[in-house]
Amino acid sequence: MNESSAQRVRLPVRVEKPQPNYVRDGAFIVVMLLAVLLFEIFSGNSEEVRTYTVPKEKTAPHSASTTQSAPAKPDPESLIRFAKPDGWMDATDAAGLTTFSFVLPGNAGVSAIPLPARLAENPMIVNMWREQVGLGPADEATLQTLAKPIQIGGHPGRLYDIAGTKPLAGQDTPPRIITASLVLGQVGWFFKLSGPAETVDPHYGTFTNFLATLQFQPEASEVNFDRLMAEAEAARPPAAAPTAPSPTWAKPDGWAAKPPTSMRLGNFTAGNGKAEITVMTFPGDVGGLLANVNRWRGQSGLPTVNADGLADATTQQIVSETPATVVEAIGDKTGSISVYHPVNGQTWFYKISGPSAVVTAEKGAFMEFIQSIQFPKP
Repeated sequence: MNESSAQRVRLPVRVEKPQPNYVRDGAFIVVMLLAVLLFEIFSGNSEEVRTYTVPKEKTAPHSASTTQSAPAKPDPESLIRFAKPDGWMDATDAAGLTTFSFVLPGNAGVSAIPLPARLAENPMIVNMWREQVGLGPADEATLQTLAKPIQIGGHPGRLYDIAGTKPLAGQDTPPRIITASLVLGQVGWFFKLSGPAETVDPHYGTFTNFLATLQFQPEASEVNFDRLMAEAEAARPPAAAPTAPSPTWAKPDGWAAKPPTSMRLGNFTAGNGKAEITVMTFPGDVGGLLANVNRWRGQSGLPTVNADGLADATTQQIVSETPATVVEAIGDKTGSISVYHPVNGQTWFYKISGPSAVVTAEKGAFMEFIQSIQFPKP
């Protein structure tokens, strides 16, 4: 807005207070989970990619016109059979990653989401739920004390009851999320009941009974994530314009530039292609510093740390005049150096990963690269 325009705007504008929509918000969380899933897959070396890859189903050859369309989403009953409780209505705006999604009386919602099994044990996921209700992240030890045992379709699972203490912006009552998860083969299943706190409580018993009566089919432990990801990508809305301008940087000599992707805004290799360097960004804090530190340490075979151990596992760095955290996770065979950099409501990740010897040899070049990063001045 220029100066003359600002002078003309004098009258107060009455803005309607937005009301919470937990089906819509649930779809947003699914998109965030999709981002986390993509982040997990693409932020490591090629061995990590293979860890998550599920073989594609054998299908008949397609014509050129059909191969360009997104694969059909699997029928929910081929994965889980269930009896829908009275009053639950199928959601019409569920994101593509969900297996099923329902609208409940009182502006509550229920959804089921499959993810690779390793994510079921990742504290980042639960901390995402906590962030959605206005709570801060918790370390892995604390989350273990908050988990409650639950039976889901005859299998043992974990349940978290996550209640906000005050209404979020634009809402009248505190939110509450009940989330339950279990691991079946290669798949971690997440089931979520969310809504205003006073609305969720009457649905609690129905929700847990619903989980107990689920009938998992053999395919539920062998979800084809290649197909599911394609469906989710096709279903999610176009990306919003970034809230912060992208930075610039200088590529060190000896690094090979690779084409950027939708996830990797910066994409390089070093050490004769043995190490990968990536630049990525996500909205929010993506689970918080502690969860990311422990994820990177786990990828290198190192033990997790608690909040008190963060200082010993990290160092502080200034990147483009703003604070960032450097995390060295050098294991016996593989290692990484990662930088966690919050900027204007987004978190930027800069990472080098690969064989430990190569990552160590490239540390100097990587830190020079970090120092070259510059965000445009506001």
